[in-house]
Amino acid sequence: MTRKNTIVLLLILIIFGFSLWVILPVDAERLGREGLRLGLDLVGGVHLVYQADFTENATGEEQRADMNRAVTTIEKRIDKYGVVEPIIQQMGDDRILVQLPGFTDIDAAKSLVEQTGYLEFREVELNQVGQPVTLGHYLDATELQFFDKQETGNRIFIASLMDEEGNVEHKTVGFLVTENGSIILTDAAENPVDKEELREYAASLSWIVARGEDNGAPLTGDLLSDAYPSLDQSGVITRYQVSIEWNSEGSVIFDQIAARLYPKPDSGGFDPERAIGIFLDNTLLSNPEIQAQRFEGSGVISGRFEHAEVEELANMLKSGALPMPLKQPPLYQEKVSATLGADFIQMSWMAGLIGIILVMLFIIAYYRLSGFLASLALIFYGTLVLAIFKLIPVTLTLAGLGGFILSIGMAVDANILIFERMKEELRMGRTFGAAIEAGFNRAWSAIRDSNITTIIVCIILYWMGSVLVAGAPVKGFAATLGIGVVVSMFTAIVVTRTLLRLFVGGPLSRRTALFSVDRGKK
Repeated sequence: MTRKNTIVLLLILIIFGFSLWVILPVDAERLGREGLRLGLDLVGGVHLVYQADFTENATGEEQRADMNRAVTTIEKRIDKYGVVEPIIQQMGDDRILVQLPGFTDIDAAKSLVEQTGYLEFREVELNQVGQPVTLGHYLDATELQFFDKQETGNRIFIASLMDEEGNVEHKTVGFLVTENGSIILTDAAENPVDKEELREYAASLSWIVARGEDNGAPLTGDLLSDAYPSLDQSGVITRYQVSIEWNSEGSVIFDQIAARLYPKPDSGGFDPERAIGIFLDNTLLSNPEIQAQRFEGSGVISGRFEHAEVEELANMLKSGALPMPLKQPPLYQEKVSATLGADFIQMSWMAGLIGIILVMLFIIAYYRLSGFLASLALIFYGTLVLAIFKLIPVTLTLAGLGGFILSIGMAVDANILIFERMKEELRMGRTFGAAIEAGFNRAWSAIRDSNITTIIVCIILYWMGSVLVAGAPVKGFAATLGIGVVVSMFTAIVVTRTLLRLFVGGPLSRRTALFSVDRGKK
C-alpha cells in the first residue's frame, strides 16, 4: 500500500469517525444526538404562506427592503414564543413562508404572525425617593405604595441574567396589568400567576412607558423615521453605533425624556435607571445610556456592539411594525398532524434500513469481495450524508427522506460501472492494480455525465419548490437527492478506490474470482 493511499485512508476514517460522532446515538424519532431538523409532515405543526400588500407607488428596491424587514420582524416575534426551529423565509418577490413545528393551534399561529409588531421605549420605574422599583416590591408590598395610578401603561419586569460566557442577557419574566385601580401579576406570556411563582426574579427591574413632559405622550416606534448603522470615531478606538432620526413629534418627546434621564455628574458612568429601554413586542432589545440632554431630531445608540449587532439593532428599530400589511386570508394554510409524523418517521427509518441491507446483499452476492468493499463505502456514504443533513441543517420532510432512500440505490451505480469495467480489464489479462486504475478511468466519464444531469434536475426542482406556494416537499426531495448524488460520487471515486487499492500486490489480488462473478465465462 502506497503512502498516498495510507493518508487518504486515514482521512476517510477521520471523516467517518466525525460523522458517527455527529449522528450517534440514534433515536428513531429524532435521528441523531439532538435530532435532525424535521419538517412539518414529520413532527406536525402549522404551515402558512402570506402575500405582501405593497402600496401602488412602492419601487422594486423599497419592496425588497420591506420584505427583508418583514421577515426579520416575524422571526423576532416567533423566537419570543420558543417555537423549536421555525422556518421563516421569503418566497419569490412578495410571499413569506412561515412553518412552525409543534404548533397545535392554527388560529394562534396566524395571530402571532399577523400582529403588527409594537416598538416602544421604556424607562425604569422609580419610587417617591428616586429609587428603582423591582418586582420584589410588588411581591412583598402590603400596600400599593409603589403603584402609580397615574401611570396607565403596564409594567414589564426584566431580569438581567449572566450566561456561561459572562454576557448579560435580558429576560422578560412578568407583567403588571392594571385593571380598575388594582394590579394583576402575569408571567411572560401574560397569563395570571401566583406571586410565589415569580419570587426567584424578585430583583427584576420594573420598566414603565417613557413619556414626554408636555402631554404625557408615549415614545413609540411610530415616531421613528430612520435608524442606520454608523461609526463612532470620536475616541481612540472606533466603535459601532446606531444612528436614529425622529419625526418632528418624536424629536420633541425624546428630547424631553433625554433631559430627564441624562446621567448626573456624580452618577459614576452608566446607570440603568438613566437608560432608555427599547422594547419590541414587550421584549427588551437594548438599554443604551442617554448620551446628551438634547438630540434635536437625531441621536445615537452606543455600546460595546459588534458590526452584526448594530446591523440587527438598526433593522429592528426600523422593523418594529411590519412595513406593509399582509393580505388576508393567507394564500396557503395547513395544520399537519404530529401523530402521522411519528408514524412516517418510523416507516421511513425502517424503509431506509431495509433498502441499505438489500442493496448490500445484492452487490456482495454479485461482486463478492468488491461488493463487500462497496458495502463498506455505502455505510460510509449513509453516515456522511446524515451528518451533512444535521450540520447544514437540512429540514427533512417525508419527501426528503424519500430522496435520501432513493439516493441509497443510486449510490452504488458508480460502483457497478467501475466493477464492470474492471471485469473487462481482468479478462484482457491485466494485473489487479492496473485493472482498478483502468476501470475507474474508463467509468469516470459515464459517472460524471449521469450525476451532473441528476444534479441539474435537482437544481430545477429546488427552484420550482422555492416558487410554488406549497413547494416544501419538492425542495426537500431535491435537496436530499442532490446532496446524496454529490456524496455518492465521492464515496465511489475515493472511498471504494482506496479500499480496493489495499489488496494490490497481496495474495488475494491474484484470485480474481473473489472480486466478481464472471457471468459471461463458459
